[in-house]
Amino acid sequence: MSDDASQPGAIAEVMRRNVAEVFSITDDVARRRLVEELYHPDAGFHDEEGTVSGHDAIDAKIRSLQQDAPGLTFSVTVEPSVVADLGRISWALGPADGPAVVSGMDVGHVRDGRITELYTFLDPR
Repeated sequence: MSDDASQPGAIAEVMRRNVAEVFSITDDVARRRLVEELYHPDAGFHDEEGTVSGHDAIDAKIRSLQQDAPGLTFSVTVEPSVVADLGRISWALGPADGPAVVSGMDVGHVRDGRITELYTFLDPR
């Protein structure tokens, strides 16, 4: 990747695509391709349930989240902001025509245009 991949716009785009594409696409092959494109091979994904690392574990974690929430989709609620090599984005999960059942924020460390660490925070209910 070029130096452009570390620019704020490129980091924001990676964060946006992660919510809008990686977490939203339920086709296993397409999602795996996106995980490999947007995450470093040894990336970590951290949430309140723990940490997983690497493409296989991240893909399996996302597939499990999708299976636990059939018919629900992710949407970006606050566009990404960037400071240095960190991106932040807020999202909601809910039915396409109804209110969110959960919302939260992701903070990601992005290097060379790919996520190296992703931290997911759920909003209190």
